[in-house]
Amino acid sequence: MLQPERNEQDETETVGAVVRPKVDARPLDLDPAWRAGRKLTEARRQLGLSIEEVADRIRVRREFLQALEDMNVKLLPGKAYALAFLRSYAKALGMDEKAIVDQFQDECALSREDATPQIRNPSSKPHPERPWLFAAALVILAVGLVGWRALSTRETVRPAQTAAVSAPAGVAMPAATAPVENRVVEIRALTEAWLEARGPDGTVFLSRTLQPGDVYRPDASPGWTLHARDGGAFQLFVNGADAGLLGVPGSPVLGRSIDEIQPLTQAQLATPRS
Repeated sequence: MLQPERNEQDETETVGAVVRPKVDARPLDLDPAWRAGRKLTEARRQLGLSIEEVADRIRVRREFLQALEDMNVKLLPGKAYALAFLRSYAKALGMDEKAIVDQFQDECALSREDATPQIRNPSSKPHPERPWLFAAALVILAVGLVGWRALSTRETVRPAQTAAVSAPAGVAMPAATAPVENRVVEIRALTEAWLEARGPDGTVFLSRTLQPGDVYRPDASPGWTLHARDGGAFQLFVNGADAGLLGVPGSPVLGRSIDEIQPLTQAQLATPRS
């Protein structure tokens, strides 16, 4: 059987059921100084192919091939896809795949904007993303410092308070603070009565009603004062020695200085109390 003659001008290659023009095998005239994208464009034009024909042949979208020729990496779907498209494009044009891929990567690394933030000078510092955090931290630190200083000042001005303790008669609790020059002043309630003790600056350290037998030891530092509604309701002692009543029985006591409280002399002790 006679075979039909093949016309070289109409020579085609069959891929599956799709018939496409066969790529011309003639050598390409490409300048080594050209960029990778221009080499792709010039190779395609020398082969007489449109970008649509190559896109249809290698099944890659036309806009991706155009992005490769323009070396516009922003329009490519990603590095892995871009390199795969580039290899297919170079193979379809009869170019050296490895050489064009290496050149494309080298040249695009200089122009890719997304690669710039990944390289940073070790001596540089990143710009703070939330400058308001620094300001908030300063405010919190300042508030904490003010509060700490206020508390420290208050504790310095106000001596430690010796609380009134309810205890059986004759049992005295130890003082919370060391008395000045070992001078211990005790106030013992003889009857149920109200007593108030104030510091040198007027700070009230005790203001309550004591029960019979309760003993209170105020700070013996200079400047402390005692106040009571009934001066005869409280017996005073200095270092365990009787110092008499706080005041006149039935009369209020307003600001008796602790400095003035002294033990009674033998003559005073011998005098019957009224």
